[in-house]
Amino acid sequence: MPTPRGRVLLAAPRGFCAGVDRAIEIVERALEIHGAPVYVRKQIVHNEHVVRDLEERGAIFVDSETEVPEGAVCIFSAHGVSPQVRSNAAGRQLNVIDATCPLVSKVHQEAIRFARDERTLLLIGHADHEEIEGTYGEAPDRTVIVEDADQARRVELPEGTQAAFLTQTTLSVDDTSEIVNILRERFPGIVGAGSEDICYASQNRQNAIKAIAVESDFVLVIGSTNSSNSVRMVEVAEALGTPGRLLPSVEQLDPGWLEGVETVGVSSGASAPEELVEQVVARLAELGYGEVDSVVTAEENVVFRPPAGLERSKGERSGGASGGTSGATSGGTSGRDLSGTTKGLLTRVTARIEDLLAAERKQWGDVDSRMTQPIDAIAQLVSAGGKRLRPTFCISGYLAAGGGADGSEAEDAVVSAGAALELLHAFALIHDDVMDNSPTRRGRPTAHMQHAGIHAEQGWAGESRRYGEGVAVIAGDLAFGYAHTVTEDLPGPARKVWNHLGTEMIVGQQLDMALAAELAPDPDMARYVAVCKSGQYTIHRPLALGATIAGRDDLHAAFETYGVAAGEAFQLRDDLLDAFGDPEVTGKPAGLDLSEHKMNLLLALAATKDPEVARLVADGQNWDAERLRAAMLASGVREEVEKRIDELVETAHKALEKAPLAPGWRERLGEMAMQVAYRDR
Repeated sequence: MPTPRGRVLLAAPRGFCAGVDRAIEIVERALEIHGAPVYVRKQIVHNEHVVRDLEERGAIFVDSETEVPEGAVCIFSAHGVSPQVRSNAAGRQLNVIDATCPLVSKVHQEAIRFARDERTLLLIGHADHEEIEGTYGEAPDRTVIVEDADQARRVELPEGTQAAFLTQTTLSVDDTSEIVNILRERFPGIVGAGSEDICYASQNRQNAIKAIAVESDFVLVIGSTNSSNSVRMVEVAEALGTPGRLLPSVEQLDPGWLEGVETVGVSSGASAPEELVEQVVARLAELGYGEVDSVVTAEENVVFRPPAGLERSKGERSGGASGGTSGATSGGTSGRDLSGTTKGLLTRVTARIEDLLAAERKQWGDVDSRMTQPIDAIAQLVSAGGKRLRPTFCISGYLAAGGGADGSEAEDAVVSAGAALELLHAFALIHDDVMDNSPTRRGRPTAHMQHAGIHAEQGWAGESRRYGEGVAVIAGDLAFGYAHTVTEDLPGPARKVWNHLGTEMIVGQQLDMALAAELAPDPDMARYVAVCKSGQYTIHRPLALGATIAGRDDLHAAFETYGVAAGEAFQLRDDLLDAFGDPEVTGKPAGLDLSEHKMNLLLALAATKDPEVARLVADGQNWDAERLRAAMLASGVREEVEKRIDELVETAHKALEKAPLAPGWRERLGEMAMQVAYRDR
């Protein structure tokens, strides 16, 4: 037995992101469909283990598309390519398959837009990185690469230049923010996305590294030396004063690094396979670090579908990007496959939405490009991430009721219902942001703020605020219409649940607005709003919708008790995060409800409980958000609400004890209640 020396803190999330999963699956599917060899331009992702594994299966990696035999299959890597590369491939009549990460594609589209607006683009990133090479190629005559803060201070632009900036997706959030701040100070009229272009996976892994670094004596990041996001993770740890090392493989782990180390933090970059992490953890156990504690800072459920023609068949889809099987039997799904089956159906939900929006964009864009603005606003919100809670609960209700991923009409119906729920949620968020005057959503400018900014930048006639809000209202209306479009083929009982769900959410919003206007601290009514807008709309009704599609109305009572309790816990957590959360983690400003005079459940409870909070609330025209927040903290309502959340989670668990669910789903739904109640965003 090794002598105990300390423990391991294992960060989560870590490892493969949705873009890497998608890129690897594209190569695997191309080999299955076309046979070996297939050619891949550059490393498909920056990890030599992944590359070596795919080489053994028949993939040939080349530095240039000009090395690929004419007419052969050529896959572009996840990092994106320039228009010149695409032109070269077309000249060689290559069968091109594009594995560019959708988040990188978004940056390319932004570069094209800025160039079209005749702006000089300051591209923040490393000049020799493939992603920067590809983005630079979109507008080389109008682009200047800025690699660091020093270059940001020295770059010169002719007087009167209209400038914009974009960032490499895998950079450090902190470093990018410094560079952006310098550029904004030097060029006051500059526009751009800034840290919004940092990919969700890079950001999540950097946040996770921060969480373990402050508790560790030493940090190991598993990843290849050419993996930008892995290198940044080490730098993030070191910036907090914790020494770290990049570790390409377990064989390169030097025990000498661990002298005097009691706690080792371990994570991995977005292109590192989990098996490498397992090998490192096993080696650390041999060295005396046998105690392993996980530190979870975020849940990731983002899925990017492969290009048309490479999607797996219905029987294969249910396993998600890993290609696993559903495990469906006559009437249920085995417990070990629940996550994979759910992920596979969520992939189809995303595909359904993307296909619908792409078709609509083409139809109306062929008439006039300006007609696509509200469609793009929906697409940007949906693609920005989000928790996908409503489609997840709908699919979970379907599977827990015995529905299968078996290619049936019921499976297609639950995919449509999931897509409709996400579009309905987009409608609610876009309109909610207008009503709340929210500047950001999911870490990005809200639709009305984005289009108000475009109006102002272009110097168009009229009021910018009204223009932005008008675009957002139209976008929300379109999302509402699209949601109903994809439910046209739902069976009658399911449509009844669907229709009630939408109406309930909207009238709940009206009551929410009325309570804010009247400043009536009524916990019962505030709780009713929470039930309508969260308990029913987020959890209970989606579960019931899925169960109804599976033909199991008998589960409605259990799902209602579970859903209302878990939903109230979700809303209370939302209120706590709004009042006391970290904007960098939540993706929206802190104290927005207080700033906008919203009488949410947390505030109603605090005003009922504490005279000082009640006094501040009563001064309806002059709310001071900071004083209110301080008074709420002093009142003890935060601790009281945390206790209430515990009780609600227990109620949700008890509601499932005797429910006749498919194998494994009682436990899975119990975990989901915990996730929505104790999240950090």
